[in-house]
Amino acid sequence: MLYTLVMMVCLTAVPQTCEQREQMVDGLAMNPGTAFMQAQSLVAQWIETHPGYVVRHWRVLPGRGS
Repeated sequence: MLYTLVMMVCLTAVPQTCEQREQMVDGLAMNPGTAFMQAQSLVAQWIETHPGYVVRHWRVLPGRGS
């Protein structure tokens, strides 16, 4: 099922500088609770590949496109 991973990310050095990032994700479970658990690894991967940022909060929205 198609979802949008929505993250509020902030610069580590300037924590008040934040922005919303959206990423389309396909292949997660149809059940929103299960999809949320599956998306945790995607958030962890984003953190690893974007040093200097911290994820303040995130969510998974079904059927949403940018």
